[in-house]
Amino acid sequence: MISVVTMALKPLAMICRPVGMVVGFVYPAYASYKALESSTPEASAQWLTYWVVFSIFTVFEFFADAAISWVPLYYLLKLTFVVWLMAPRTKGATILYVRFIMPLIKKHEESIDSALERGLKKGESTFLDVKLRSLAFLRDKGIISASAFAGATSGGGSDTGPQAESNKAESKATV
Repeated sequence: MISVVTMALKPLAMICRPVGMVVGFVYPAYASYKALESSTPEASAQWLTYWVVFSIFTVFEFFADAAISWVPLYYLLKLTFVVWLMAPRTKGATILYVRFIMPLIKKHEESIDSALERGLKKGESTFLDVKLRSLAFLRDKGIISASAFAGATSGGGSDTGPQAESNKAESKATV
């Protein structure tokens, strides 16, 4: 019986999944752009709140997918939930943020900040270690010269080139 219901609902899931992607990501991304370009702080706050709630939901869904994706009408329910989150009339994201997410984060904010700082330091250290090992491997295999290796590992930066241009563009875009 369940397999018959599942098979009957399969076309609905095939429609709701891509529609959910557009509704959950594409429209909010464009609306966020519009909010950033407007002079209304409330619009930016609404979309920042949406992204916080939607991000937490997406992480939860990633880990729970095997258990919940087989539920009949799951993708329709998810689509409905996402519309409820972002609709200005329902303010679903704001409701969830104020009632559940903000109090939980405030309670654990110091430990979250500390863990993030440790993680960033460890990530930077690991990245630099992998970079040095990779460059040494390329040097040892004769793919790059010793002088290129020395230049790449010296850590000196320059104010020219594509990375410098990217940095300049990023600093201009900082709000």
